Amino acid sequence: MNPRADESQELQRLRADNAALSQQLTLRDHALDATHSFFVIGELVGPDRYEIAYCNKAVADQAGISREELIGRDVGMLTGWDARINNFGARLDAALRSGETFRYEDDVVRKDGRRTALGVTITPIFRRDGQLTHAVAIGANITAKREDARKKQELQDQLVAEMKERERVVLELQLAQKLESVGRLAAGVAHEINTPIQYVGDSVQFLRSAYEDLIRLIDALQRTIESVAAGPVRDALQIELAELLEKYDVNFIRSEVPRAFERTFDGVERVTTIVKAMKEFAHPDTEEQSPADLNHAIETTLLVASNEYKYSARIHTDFAALPPVMCNVGELNQVFLNLIVNAAHAINDAGKDAETGEIRVSTSLDGDMAVINVRDNGCGIPEENISKLYDPFFTTKEVGRGTGQGLSIAHSILVEKHGGDISVSSQLGHGTEFVLRVPIHGRSAGTVS
Repeated sequence: MNPRADESQELQRLRADNAALSQQLTLRDHALDATHSFFVIGELVGPDRYEIAYCNKAVADQAGISREELIGRDVGMLTGWDARINNFGARLDAALRSGETFRYEDDVVRKDGRRTALGVTITPIFRRDGQLTHAVAIGANITAKREDARKKQELQDQLVAEMKERERVVLELQLAQKLESVGRLAAGVAHEINTPIQYVGDSVQFLRSAYEDLIRLIDALQRTIESVAAGPVRDALQIELAELLEKYDVNFIRSEVPRAFERTFDGVERVTTIVKAMKEFAHPDTEEQSPADLNHAIETTLLVASNEYKYSARIHTDFAALPPVMCNVGELNQVFLNLIVNAAHAINDAGKDAETGEIRVSTSLDGDMAVINVRDNGCGIPEENISKLYDPFFTTKEVGRGTGQGLSIAHSILVEKHGGDISVSSQLGHGTEFVLRVPIHGRSAGTVS
């Protein structure tokens, strides 16, 4: 056997193997360079530190540095982030050493200055003895994926918002229909009450007139008896009349009946006022706006709502002179009623009564805005709930006491329908104040916020 011949054959075999390996590596490079994904092999050279052992063309293009210059450099330079932030490097190294695949997303800056979102998967490579030596990172541009997800989320949020708006509109329509029905009922009841109360008033007026005539008759009898000549006849008549006056307690009747008439007339007048307020409050709503006296509207609402607050709070009003305000006064009455009832409930929840509870309602003029303040000294609103007050269905009241629609609809009426504004300030345990601003000249003059 010729040693030289054997050597030559071995050398040829090695060269052939090297050529085949080189061809395979070249094919690998072409294949990896043809993909848009990022491919990096990092070699572990120290604790938490990897150097670039290989990368494809996409990585070099992204970094704006040739592939040859990248080899041997720290892998972290490809992203620009500090591995120490949030212990990222330590968490990555711990995951790889335990054989786990590490996934993360990162924003990187391309060489043209544009930002790109990357989704990266890093897989560990171990020697036969179990020693971690390398890590393979495969990254993909997920900018489009993120954008699609963002658009889908925006669409979903828009659909949810539209559904909530539809629910709000439906509920508002249902409430408006309910209020319209209640309004017709109230107007009918007011009409039915008005007629008999007129009978009562007329009858009491007649009784007072008759009573006054009877008193005058008694006085005339006394004068007639006194005009009779002195003697047994006059004495007998006077004694008999005195006994009758005492028997029928005429002196008491003289002092108390006029007071009873006054109380009766006051009651009739109050009922008449309430009936008038009910008819005004129950006036059918229309979409059209017309000039209205807001001070009078608030007074009417306070009268209609008196049963809600009379046992919980005293009402204090301070009304400034306001010009007629172009508005839908029926809708604003809903807002006033809701705020007054809410104030009464807050005072009741604070454990106060008509002696200690207070609801203050005031009006003022601020430029071309009519300003209405409704303030109470009730339980107040927690700070975390302030931003939710106008959300549909949000309520802190127990079941059966609130639907969570009142303030949502109030906000819609003030802001969307009248171009005004509604704001609230509150201190837990001390009370709440709502401030309403309504454009004097109507919705076209207001700024919808």
